[in-house]
Amino acid sequence: MPLPFSAVCDLLEQSYRLCQSRKRNVAAVHTWFRRHRTAVDAHDTDLAALLSALLPEKRTDRVYCIQTPTLERIIGRALMLGASRMLELTTYKRPGAGVDLADCVERILSVTPNAVQGDRCQVTVEEVDQLLHGLAARIRWSAPAIRQSSASMSHQSRGDLESIYRRLSPRDAKWFTRLVLKDYQPLIFDAHLLYRSCDPVLPCILQIRDDFTEALDAISAARGSLLPMTAAAGGPGALSARRVLATIKPKLGVKVGRQQWHKGRSIKHCIDIGSGRMSVETKMDGEYCQIHVDMSRPKKKVQIFSKSGKDSTEDRERVIPAIERALRLNTNECGFQKACILEGELVVYNDLENTIMPFHKIRGHVTRRGRYLNTEQDSQPKPYEHLMMVYYDIFLLDDQSLMDVVHSERFKLLEKVIHCERGIAALVQREILDFRHSMAASALRKAFAKVVIERGEGLVLKPDEPYIIIGDNGQTTSCRCIKLKKEYIGAFGDVGDFAIVGAGFHAARAKAHRIPNLKWTHFYVGCLNNKEEVRRWDHRPEFTVVCAVELSEALLRSFLALGELSAVPRAENTSTKLTIPAGIQCPVGLTVAFTNPMVVDLRCFSFDKPGNIGFWTPRFPAVTKLHTDRDYTDVVTFDELQALAIEAVEKPELEDSQENLHWIAKLEGADPRGIAVDAVSQATASTMPTPSPAKMTQSTASAGSQSSKAATEMSRHSHHATLTETIREGNVQRDASISIISISTSSATEELSPQKTAIFAPAKRAQDVRSSEQSLKRACRASLRGSPVLPIASPRTPLGIIDVNVSYGDSQSADGLDSQATVKLELRRAETAEHDVIEILSSDAEEDEPTQEMGSQRRFPAPAVPMTVSSQGEKAQRLRCKHVGDECGFVGKTLLLSSPALLHLAELTTLFHEHGVDVPRVVPCIETWWKTQQKQSQEQKQSRVLLLLVDSVHHGAETKALIARLNAARRDDVGLRDCITVYDWRVLKHVSIAEDALITKKYYDGFQDPWRRWYCGLV
Repeated sequence: MPLPFSAVCDLLEQSYRLCQSRKRNVAAVHTWFRRHRTAVDAHDTDLAALLSALLPEKRTDRVYCIQTPTLERIIGRALMLGASRMLELTTYKRPGAGVDLADCVERILSVTPNAVQGDRCQVTVEEVDQLLHGLAARIRWSAPAIRQSSASMSHQSRGDLESIYRRLSPRDAKWFTRLVLKDYQPLIFDAHLLYRSCDPVLPCILQIRDDFTEALDAISAARGSLLPMTAAAGGPGALSARRVLATIKPKLGVKVGRQQWHKGRSIKHCIDIGSGRMSVETKMDGEYCQIHVDMSRPKKKVQIFSKSGKDSTEDRERVIPAIERALRLNTNECGFQKACILEGELVVYNDLENTIMPFHKIRGHVTRRGRYLNTEQDSQPKPYEHLMMVYYDIFLLDDQSLMDVVHSERFKLLEKVIHCERGIAALVQREILDFRHSMAASALRKAFAKVVIERGEGLVLKPDEPYIIIGDNGQTTSCRCIKLKKEYIGAFGDVGDFAIVGAGFHAARAKAHRIPNLKWTHFYVGCLNNKEEVRRWDHRPEFTVVCAVELSEALLRSFLALGELSAVPRAENTSTKLTIPAGIQCPVGLTVAFTNPMVVDLRCFSFDKPGNIGFWTPRFPAVTKLHTDRDYTDVVTFDELQALAIEAVEKPELEDSQENLHWIAKLEGADPRGIAVDAVSQATASTMPTPSPAKMTQSTASAGSQSSKAATEMSRHSHHATLTETIREGNVQRDASISIISISTSSATEELSPQKTAIFAPAKRAQDVRSSEQSLKRACRASLRGSPVLPIASPRTPLGIIDVNVSYGDSQSADGLDSQATVKLELRRAETAEHDVIEILSSDAEEDEPTQEMGSQRRFPAPAVPMTVSSQGEKAQRLRCKHVGDECGFVGKTLLLSSPALLHLAELTTLFHEHGVDVPRVVPCIETWWKTQQKQSQEQKQSRVLLLLVDSVHHGAETKALIARLNAARRDDVGLRDCITVYDWRVLKHVSIAEDALITKKYYDGFQDPWRRWYCGLV
């Protein structure tokens, strides 16, 4: 029972009205299929023709070479329109008319309809499909299978289109027009919904054989041998997805359907989507190829399909020798006997540089139906440039279908089949991550940062699952494959400010926006060539158009609502000079120019050199924001764009560790709310069992995990309030703010008192640091002489007391104060900035010292905080490194912090306690302190190991400026001899890995030494 084309138009028209009302069409589709179920299931109904009519964009194998102007002339001849009626047919060309060519056809036929046709003469879906298939068979751009079919011998031509138009009703003619143009927008059907409505197992079979006719034939063959042909779709006799996988396998010559991919919006998003073992692969910037190898053919054994599904063997014949060489065809070493289907990426390899070349180089090696397109301005391919393949999957091996085989097993088979050879064939670079592991997010972040700094396209994340996944309900489920590019994350793809210099109008796209009287749909984006001339001498601005974009509906409404743009026809434009390269890809030309171009933010996916342009342009550009407060003189210049593109595309010669840290930090901040997905586990690391032999420590830490979190939060709020209050009162200028940390193998506790702040230190110290400590105390005592005493501050907890672990604080209880050495601070005003000094403590030897009292409590951060250190002669409790005790790499070293803000990092304070580091103290000016202490150390002939911890990831510029100031201070005084080694504070994590005996696999982000990874410089 042939299906009337008018019935399909019923569904199209109803769904279109729902789309205009912003409603879903799921119910309408179900209702339509229920109403026409008998006709759809009839043995003589061509379901492939029905799907081709509902989803014309899926038929990429058919090319008609009929665009709107050509179809307009065909319709005019078909309906025998005069001059006035032809003028009415071209109404769609007028901007703001709100109609397309199909609407104009419906309007004309509504006034003068065709003769009424009987039931026998009505147009059917099968007839329409045969007509379109016959037209495509005569076009060289259609797929070879279409051109070689029997339809190519038919006598159908564009004249048959005219006869069809004379038999259609106004509404049907409208949808037939859009069918020929392959554009139903804004109406978009859910393809899987239509597949399931035709047959429940059709989505599964289309993944195995991505062709309507082949998939439906496979269903008929399987159902005919197993079940009655009359079984209702979805009924008890219908095929199941598991039965499909068992009976239907990929077919040579029919493309295997591609999986659905998720876009990774952040590291956390990827962790949430994926699970279990994931293959993290480098995404290649090439052309997708699906390779079918049929050993039964005497010649032309290799067939290649493109991403769109077209047979592109003719276009990519220059890579076939490399494929045959990689597969070792016609040799005894070939990994298969009958057939195989592979998946890979086509790239251009440079033998001279031993590297893969940019994407735009491919068009010089690949034809389009025998012609090289858009290569007039390209240099000729060099002899040392050639095509190669990078393989990453296999679907069929001899008679074995691999659709139900997990990815890891498929890759093992691929390794046996492919013979890797430089410049000929390679397997994709990949690593396996277990997303169930606590370090998975960190490892993924580092892998992605490495790809970014190597100027790669991104990562591909594949679960260790079968290619087709069958759920518990027996139906196929969506896969969890992820594409992760930096342009998918936040604002990483932002390029800069550009100017919208002109616009054009496309009638079909105007209907998709649902904006009445819309005059512009496509906008030309340009760079300013003569910025300095415009700013200085008010010259006429000259713009070079670099791309054309469409705005989202929200941005388009904002653009039209501004009303500040003065659009003039391009021929009448005298305010700006526009240069439009011939290779700019846009379906409509620039018809109007803006005399006062608007500034917009542009983002893109890297950069490319399109054909016949000759310079770098944004790849897949999109406008993200309009700027009404900026002038077009602020936009990116053409030279700046080229410099940005070169920096983004060209791979650096040497690895830049600072850039790697920079991207890791940006990826951490790109997670929701700016908090890294693994930050929670990092912040509460102190509550986890430690590798210390003392099991009591482990159990105490575990039991106190909840109270530890509460104590951490209370400590943060307390310190934040204190810091805010003191900064408001302080008025002393200082150059930099550095914290000094006392590294000790003894425990430290601070006593809270309304009159004093006690800092506990060990009663005895090693001889090798005694002279240095005495010089520090002398400097502090000298600064106190003659200084007035400030009023006593209200009692509160000093910022120096930072306790992120309750069990640690409990061990320093007030009951042990008598056995603790105390240091009493007196806060005085000083005209010059003086600084706190905390001794570097060691456990080699101990001795007692007398105590000196001072009369007031310390306020943080004070303009100048002199301090003397004394002891009561009692032994302090020992604060040791939890990993190696006195052998810790930080024992005997002075640590300085570049900013007090680092004291608020829970992870850092946890690492301090882990390594036995005493509580930090803040010093306002590192330069002055360093000079003073160096001179005193020089007098004592004692040098010390000084380490400065910075945050080079989030504050790279400030770190460089600080190091520069310290180096300048050193040059000013040639007598200074002690040096300061600068590390990022994250070095503590890598040292923990090195010292933790429970971690057997030591990994330091590719470095052999834990210290070199975070080394930032030497002062």
